[in-house]
Amino acid sequence: MQRLLVLCLTVIIGFFTPVYAHEVKFIQVTDVHLTQNNSQYLKDFVTDVNTKYSDIDFVVFTGDNIDKPREEDLSLFLEIIKDLKFKSYVLAGNHDLAKNQNLTHDKYMKLVRKKLGTYHSSKSNYVFKKGDIVFITMNGVKEIIPGPNGYYKEKELIWLDKMLTKYSDKKVVILQHFPVLDTPIRNHSLYKKEQYLEVLKKHNNVIAIISGHYHHNREEFCDNIYHVVTKNFTNNRYYKLIEIEDGFVYTRLIDNKDNMPEVL
Repeated sequence: MQRLLVLCLTVIIGFFTPVYAHEVKFIQVTDVHLTQNNSQYLKDFVTDVNTKYSDIDFVVFTGDNIDKPREEDLSLFLEIIKDLKFKSYVLAGNHDLAKNQNLTHDKYMKLVRKKLGTYHSSKSNYVFKKGDIVFITMNGVKEIIPGPNGYYKEKELIWLDKMLTKYSDKKVVILQHFPVLDTPIRNHSLYKKEQYLEVLKKHNNVIAIISGHYHHNREEFCDNIYHVVTKNFTNNRYYKLIEIEDGFVYTRLIDNKDNMPEVL
């Protein structure tokens, strides 16, 4: 009888315990532009993050990780970030790839997986999950004729459409180098942006698009999607702390100059 009473109380308490959405917290770093000469700044960043944080789910690098598409620079970049105590996810930017330099989409991502581990995809576009949130990465880099204009080709947009359909019951965050938001710098804008927007309009599960590329900080809420554009790394001065809870996106631009976060 006593065991039955305990069991009943356990069931009742469990029934009335509120259920909270899983919290996801991560760091975004963008436009590091690493070279052999400035690599110490990234090493300092790794040390800072490992020291300051214990509750981060992952760190994501959203492109232009190296300044020029050289394999030795990519190897150095990966060798440094693998010392982070958190998982790292890597996207390419327009400075990262060039077919004539023998650094293609495929080779770049295979090197990333080889160095960081099997948890990381070797594909240019990939999906990973944290808690209740699905993260979709988009490439958009032109490797044959590199340039600052992002271009999400038809096959990439078809893939995005399929992924958004597959995870229609989940909240989705898209990670990419090139913002969807317009820029006054014409040659940095997104080529055929309308095609990308048409895909987004078909779905209602994208809560945020997080990017870099513009080298300045900008955040806007458009068509029920929160667009986050983060300032460039600038020798370990800037990165963004992002938290997602109950479908809401909270960000802080960390400025290491005075060691105080700028609340957005």
